[in-house]
Amino acid sequence: MKVRRHIVLYLICLPWDLVAYFVVLFIRIFWGKDLKWETPPYSATSGGGPCLTCQIKEGSLPVRKGIFPVGWYLHDKKINPPRAWGGTTLGHGIFYGPGGRSSDPNNTWTETQEHEHYHVEQFEASMVQAFLGALIIGGVVWLLGHPIPALIGFSFIWFTGYLFMGIGGWLTASLRGEPAYLGSQHEESARAQTYQRRNKQ
Repeated sequence: MKVRRHIVLYLICLPWDLVAYFVVLFIRIFWGKDLKWETPPYSATSGGGPCLTCQIKEGSLPVRKGIFPVGWYLHDKKINPPRAWGGTTLGHGIFYGPGGRSSDPNNTWTETQEHEHYHVEQFEASMVQAFLGALIIGGVVWLLGHPIPALIGFSFIWFTGYLFMGIGGWLTASLRGEPAYLGSQHEESARAQTYQRRNKQ
């Protein structure tokens, strides 16, 4: 039963996962290493489902100091050496900066890995919400006798659900006077959950 539910969840998340897998594979081919599927060791209670992941190589174009597009994955260029982002979640796909993922054979996870997998849970919830909203609105438009606009509307609402979760969080944080990214609800939540789990261990 659990496997069946997992398959349904991945089907609902499919539109964004196709984008996520393409991006992860693109980064792996040009600047990355260690392409693999990654599942949190604590996934029975939290952390989202299995994700396709890779890690950006130390010294590669995204994490080298220079003029854009060189250094596009650097978080802070002012310090020496510049600091890369820890990781980025795109659906069931994650790419990590150098050192973002553990190389421990005992499967000890870094704080970044835990953090990114909380974002996977948020992604899954946003896609389920978008899918249900798309079904309702698309169904009403279909019943009113407009099948083509219904399909277009359904596809648009379904695909943009995850995107609007991010935009909504960043905009809300900005309107509160907080930094758009760090003050967004989904980022604050992932940080808090990671901190809570770390302090329970």
